[in-house]
Amino acid sequence: MKCSILTVIVLSALALGAAQAQELQTVPVAPAPTPGAPGTPTPTLYPQVTPPAVPKTNGSPPLVPIVLPTPPKDQTVPGLQQNDSKPKTPGG
Repeated sequence: MKCSILTVIVLSALALGAAQAQELQTVPVAPAPTPGAPGTPTPTLYPQVTPPAVPKTNGSPPLVPIVLPTPPKDQTVPGLQQNDSKPKTPGG
C-alpha cells in the first residue's frame, strides 16, 4: 500500500515537472539596444582631451644633494668589549 502511494506521488511529480519544463522553453526576445544600455558603446558627446606635447619650462629647481654621515671605521662601539684572548675550539 505504501509503495503504491509513493509511486503515484513520484510519477505525478515527474509529470508536472516535465509539463512545466515544456512551457518554460520559449525563445526569449532580445529588446532593441538603447543608448547607454549595458554592452553598447557609449557615444562620445565631447571631443577627447589630449595632453600638451611641449613640457613646461618653469618647473621647480632640482633638489640639493643630501650629505649622509658615514660610520666611523677605526673607532670601537662604546660598551662593546672584545675578548680575543680565548682561542676558539671547533665544535663548541
